[in-house]
This record gives sequence, C-alpha cells and structure tokens, in this order.
Amino acid sequence: MSKLGVGLIGFGLSGQVFHTPFIRSHDQLDLRAVQSRQTEAVQAVAPEVDVVDNAASLMERQDIDLIVITAPNELHFPLSEQALQAGKHVLLEKPSVTRVDEMEALLALADARGLQFSVYQNRRYDGDFLTLRRLVDSAELGPLRHLDTRFDRFRPAVRDRWREQPGIGTGIFWDLGPHLLDQVLVLLGRPKTVQADIRALRPGSQTPDWFEVWLDYGDIQVTAGSTPFEAGDMRRFNARFERGSWQCWGLDPQEAALRDGAMPDRLQIADNGLQQATQFDADGRAEHRTVPAGDYRRFYQALVDSIVQGLPGPVAGDEARDLIKLLVLLEQSAQGGQRLPWTG
Repeated sequence: MSKLGVGLIGFGLSGQVFHTPFIRSHDQLDLRAVQSRQTEAVQAVAPEVDVVDNAASLMERQDIDLIVITAPNELHFPLSEQALQAGKHVLLEKPSVTRVDEMEALLALADARGLQFSVYQNRRYDGDFLTLRRLVDSAELGPLRHLDTRFDRFRPAVRDRWREQPGIGTGIFWDLGPHLLDQVLVLLGRPKTVQADIRALRPGSQTPDWFEVWLDYGDIQVTAGSTPFEAGDMRRFNARFERGSWQCWGLDPQEAALRDGAMPDRLQIADNGLQQATQFDADGRAEHRTVPAGDYRRFYQALVDSIVQGLPGPVAGDEARDLIKLLVLLEQSAQGGQRLPWTG
C-alpha cells in the first residue's frame, strides 16, 4: 500500500513537536512538503522534505493527500476551506475555528467531497485523562459528582508571540480552554448551563491570560480554569466521587519528552513518575500511584484508519462542533456576566 503524502503548514512549536515526529515515524505517512519561512529549521529535522513559501503550492500538489494546518488561528478557516476544495483531507490544529458557522461549513464541505476533516485533540490520549475516564466508566469509586480540571502555569510576564497579541482566537482561553473542555465533553457530554469569567490579569496583557468556567450537569458539577500565577505544583485533576476521590498532579510527560527531542516510539519509556496521583477511599485512606502512560500515537493511527479504511475519525464532527459552541457560549457568558443555558 502506498503511503499517504502529507503537507504541513507551519513549523512553530505545534508543527515541530506535535506533528512532524508522528508523521515521520508512521509507516503509512510520508511528509513531503512544509510551508514555512524557517527553511533551516525544517531541513535540520527533515532534509528530504520540500520547503515552500506559500500554502497554495501544497494544495496544488498531486502527491499530497493530507494537509496538516498549524498556522495562526485567524488562518484556520480559509486554509482548511482551501485544502478541502483542493480535494485534500485536513487535520486542523486546535482550537480549529472560533465560530460555529465556520465549523459547520467545513464539516459540510468535507462531507460533500468525501474527505476526512479532523481537529487535533491529542490530550484525549494523556495518561491522566485516560485514567480518569476509566474511573468514571468503571464506577470504581461510585458516580462522579464534582470535577476540577486545570492547566496552570507560572508565566507572570507577557511574551512577544502571536498567541498573546490581539487577534482571532488568541489568548489563553482559546489556547488551553480547548484542551480542558474537549476532555470534559468527551467525559460527560453537553452541560445544562455554563458560566465563565475570562480576564487579563498580568500587567501589559493584551489578551486574556486567566479564566475560570463552571459547567452544570445537574448531579455533576465541573470547574475548569487556568492561571499564569501558579508557582507551585499544579493539581491537574481533582475528581470527587460518592465513594472516594482521585487527585492527579503535574502534566502527562509526553509533551516534555517531545520537546526534548524524543521520537514517538520512545515516549512510552519516559519517566512516568513525573506525574503522580492519589486515590482516596470513603474512609480517607490514601493510595499513591504513578499515572499509566498515555499515547499520542493513537490519534494519528485513528486519523490514518479513517482515511484508508473509512473508519470513524479521532474527533467526530459533532464533537468538534460542540466544542466550538461551548467555547463561544462561555465567552458570551463572560462578556455578559451571566449563566447561560445550552440550547439546540
């Protein structure tokens, strides 16, 4: 079977760390061209790959089947639309788009052309989230009643990068919110009502750098948030069940290993002791555990299977649409200072 030709748009952190290693290590994918101004950086990693200066040239190539888009958020919709119209499958980096009608247009176009369109949600395959999902599904600790999910950092100074400058989909809410909230939707589905507070707290911030959101599921309550002022250990999850609770600290180590240059087949032997969890029973007895390894390779395998075998993609269209709807609804809640219902 011939390999799927891949064209990558953008070679920043996402393109370098979260996509190129997985594309180059997959036996059914062949990275053939990268659109980037960082020619030397691309060639240092993949000297056999063509480096081009405009996205249109990728769309025109007959040897490219899949376009992976990691450009700034404001370019996500037009580039995805262009790629689909050119007959290419598309993988779009989160947060995909910032309007529900744009997502619906891309899904309709992909369906009409018989193409796969997916959004990159690799953190569905974090070891901590997989563990939490197992606890919820198995009811080992009874029904879930209250979940805290956070992505905190210590970044008190504003940095000179496009994500922290005014624009479409910039700011920490659109950067980290898609990770946290996609996981919640996968775990629990659509909430009944939502509320959010989204602010810029750092001196000189031009975009939001802090948020807290509340999702009401009736008998389950969820809080999610991020602050740039967490100098201590981050409690990633605190899940309270009827017969105990589960707390997880730190981040899945796959990202750190990738940043250090590890290839995907080496991530599973990383020191998973970097992420610790504690499970409490109803009597308060604590059992300390390391979190089992996650596996980002599963995302790309699901994507390849959807293109080659026609299997469901790693992120269903209604899931991608629901996430954008939730993000927009929470932004509206923050702007109006009120709790809003999920409708439709």
